[in-house]
Amino acid sequence: MYASPAQLLKRYGAKEIAQRADDSVPQLVHGDMLKMAINGEDLSDYSPDEQSATAAVLAKVERVLQDAEQTINSYLGGRYQLPLSNAPEVLERIAGQLARYFLYDDNVTDQIEALYKDSIEFLKGVSTGRVQLGVSDKGASAQPAASAEMVSDGRVFGRGNSKGFL
Repeated sequence: MYASPAQLLKRYGAKEIAQRADDSVPQLVHGDMLKMAINGEDLSDYSPDEQSATAAVLAKVERVLQDAEQTINSYLGGRYQLPLSNAPEVLERIAGQLARYFLYDDNVTDQIEALYKDSIEFLKGVSTGRVQLGVSDKGASAQPAASAEMVSDGRVFGRGNSKGFL
């Protein structure tokens, strides 16, 4: 996975992720419970309903992160050998933005939709080669080119060869 549940919580806050992922009414899972579940801590102080709701929320978070990974891979697959051995950090951010968008489902805000669209445009750029991830097609780190050289046949137009036209 390009982003873990813990990275998603760190980036967007446990409270927001818990609110978006908990489908129960009233909501039973709060940010601290979700943090505890992700860290593998004991939830026995909570009721069985809260424990099962927390497990469902954690499963949903993992599912949207997998959806984000599959979306990213669908763009990278034509250009890079998957899975990437050393995924660049930018893919963690992209995976987080996609997962967050998936969590918002039909209640997405303008800002989150804009971030989603930017992420998709970035991935399209990667798939066409306009944007480089810094890894080679084989998944290893790309080595920078030695140098660039520009060659010209000289001026075509200039004062010396324009015969008074310029």
